[in-house]
Amino acid sequence: MFEDIKESGCCSFPFSVAEIDWDGNVYGCCAAYFIGYTFGNIFEQSFDEIWNGPKAQEFRRQFLDRNFNHCNFSICPKEFHKDIKPTLIAEYPKRVQLNYDSVCNARCIYCRDHHFKNDVSQFEAHFDDIIVPILKNAELVNVTASGEVFASNYAKNLIQKIGKIYPKLKFYIYTNGILCDEKHLKEFGLWDRVDYYVVSLPAMTKETYDKIVLEGNFENVIKNVKFLGKQKKENKISNLIINYVVTSLNYKEMPMMVDFARENNATVSFVTLNKLENNKNIYDSIAVAEEFHPEHKKYVEFIKNPIFKQPHINKTTTFDIVKETV
Repeated sequence: MFEDIKESGCCSFPFSVAEIDWDGNVYGCCAAYFIGYTFGNIFEQSFDEIWNGPKAQEFRRQFLDRNFNHCNFSICPKEFHKDIKPTLIAEYPKRVQLNYDSVCNARCIYCRDHHFKNDVSQFEAHFDDIIVPILKNAELVNVTASGEVFASNYAKNLIQKIGKIYPKLKFYIYTNGILCDEKHLKEFGLWDRVDYYVVSLPAMTKETYDKIVLEGNFENVIKNVKFLGKQKKENKISNLIINYVVTSLNYKEMPMMVDFARENNATVSFVTLNKLENNKNIYDSIAVAEEFHPEHKKYVEFIKNPIFKQPHINKTTTFDIVKETV
């Protein structure tokens, strides 16, 4: 598999995407895909020093010499492209992900074992001198990647401030879908300003949903996904993606999700459960993709179903396990 990666082109993210976490660390991709590696910290250096600094250049060099030491390919979707030419120096990011506001109105059992939020006061104080300049070349921005945008007053204020400074900038939204309706989109200043949505929906029945998403609202999410699907059909947004984290609790509902996504003009990403500090107490009991899980063999046979080869299903690492068993 690794040899295939080495020959498959280049990932665009380290050259065009910046993610900032709750400590101010900067990544050239989703932090989870980096192996304990950051480009630098915005509270210790200027973004200019970070974005094309020694650590950023070292990371990008792996795409030139094909020696990947800093990418976690076990969970990375590996979106490599032949037409991308790697360079050590990159222009300011086209896409910025502000991943430091973790307020959420629900609690998925594989995401967090308790409600928590990060202190955003330092980011708030440095909005003008740090956040605004980082966005100067951006075409897309996400203000809440680790929480729920529509549950956060800080996110609402941030979106409105960014919208005034950069009126042509588009947003992309990660959401649990509970409040993602026309009312909240207009209230947050997002109406007609969202390029695409990623909705987390880990079940297709209320019974299963309620086991996974505590304090959620299954009916609202289904209603709102249908609303977003209509926007996609009318070309008001470029994409609608449903993230479905696969566990022993929900894998048998995956075919239902395939049909639901197709009916609502969405693509679906079946995502393998990632072991986190906040799910370590339940990980072993629900991580059906792990060989030690009692349902693992049944699961492997289940995902061999040809239904998962439909074009609206994103090619994620979830299905690599099938290739390995062939």
